[in-house]
Amino acid sequence: MNALEIYVLNTGQADTTIIRTPCKNIIIIDAYRPAKMAYLLNQIAPEGKISQLILTHPHLDHYLAASKLLMDFHVRKVTVAPFWHYAGSAGYHAIINRVHAQQISLRFLAGYERNYPDGGSYPDFSKEVCLELLGPPNDIVRNLRDSKAFNPNHLSIITRLIYGKFSMVFAGDAQMENWAYYDREGMLEDECKVLKAAHHGSSRGTQWERLERLSPNLVIVSSDPESGHNLPDLIGSATFLGYDISANSRTVALTADTGTIKITIDKPDTGRFVTVCYGDAPGDSTIPDIEHPLRKTDWSVILRKKIQA
Repeated sequence: MNALEIYVLNTGQADTTIIRTPCKNIIIIDAYRPAKMAYLLNQIAPEGKISQLILTHPHLDHYLAASKLLMDFHVRKVTVAPFWHYAGSAGYHAIINRVHAQQISLRFLAGYERNYPDGGSYPDFSKEVCLELLGPPNDIVRNLRDSKAFNPNHLSIITRLIYGKFSMVFAGDAQMENWAYYDREGMLEDECKVLKAAHHGSSRGTQWERLERLSPNLVIVSSDPESGHNLPDLIGSATFLGYDISANSRTVALTADTGTIKITIDKPDTGRFVTVCYGDAPGDSTIPDIEHPLRKTDWSVILRKKIQA
């Protein structure tokens, strides 16, 4: 059987993850840097078929490449946040319109969804790759809006990928209120092996309690502190430094340092995974062929710069 492969692309302060399942189904979570995405997809999915595209919320750094992706590849299913609570940009509306025009299956997710990309249903296929999608319920979004505390990041879909004893959580730009709701519902209690940190390492998306509860061996922060966006912020950087040095089995990696990260799981019954990185810059249109061991991020240097700024 083929391995499960997860590529977290280096896109600067933006998000793109491409997953290839053991049956070679392709799932994409957020879409940015169209040329880099196309380059990788042509390597791992030369037939041009995408099983599912998940756009976590209507912010440009999460959907910029979606229109190009829909144009150049055959996408079977699109899942988006319940964006009717937020008007969104003309570009985001154009994506929704394109999905309709191409008669692609479209789901506005405000709640829970579980599916098995390689086929089957629970419990017969409980050992196969499973995707759990957690979308913001309408009442939570409405309450935030009524209290004037709402912002589009609250629409973020959180994705949990499970394969045997391996699990990874992709947090989108989820905020504290999102995490609190899922805690109350008991939906994110299990530990995970890898966490794609929320909101590029901001303090509103990443708290120490969250890291301790999920207890990932690897945390990936998709951002570039030198890009002028100021993320990860001061508190987020301090949190990552503390978590990184709290145990030898823990690593917090910043994509600006590592380039694109590839995670491979070929023995799901053990939960073990292998990571490599490629050292590409955010604006590169290709990904180098040479694989490197995962590079270390010096969070003490990043934190020092934040304090001095």
